[in-house]
Amino acid sequence: MLVAVFFELLWLDFIPVGTFIPPHTTAATFTALALCSYFGLDSLPLASLALAAGLPMAWMGTRLERIMRDRLNRSYSGVLQWVRKPADVAVPGRLLMWTLISKLLANWLFFLIGAGLLASAVHFVLHQYGPTLASCRISWSELLLAASVGGLLALRLRSLYVALAGGGIVLGVLRLLGIF
Repeated sequence: MLVAVFFELLWLDFIPVGTFIPPHTTAATFTALALCSYFGLDSLPLASLALAAGLPMAWMGTRLERIMRDRLNRSYSGVLQWVRKPADVAVPGRLLMWTLISKLLANWLFFLIGAGLLASAVHFVLHQYGPTLASCRISWSELLLAASVGGLLALRLRSLYVALAGGGIVLGVLRLLGIF
């Protein structure tokens, strides 16, 4: 549940209006959960690696959705031609069935290939840096707080943007000076 909340908070700023396709949070969440399950990542520091690995799937899923929508424009042209000259009653049903099957196959292939590639990358990182990652101290509240920046950005207030940037710079300087 917290994995899904993390991705929703992270991309709360992206409001799907008009032709904008938001990040594919389902692909990111499903991939992160699959990687956690496959590698047995039950501690949060290690699970955060799976969360980070799931992020590219959201953007690639958006690109896949754009490609599939462009392909559906051709099907729409076929439906318009059928409406003008309805020669065969089964044309809309065939177009709908083909659309559903192609979308199902494309999404599953996308997930299997993407998750497979990410699994090999996660395996490498766990092999090289697993003990270091496991020793990190992080909690869900810290992770969700970082993801909630997406919700703050959704407010669209310039003064908030300035305050966030200024706070980030101050924290960075304090961290470099060893104070924080």
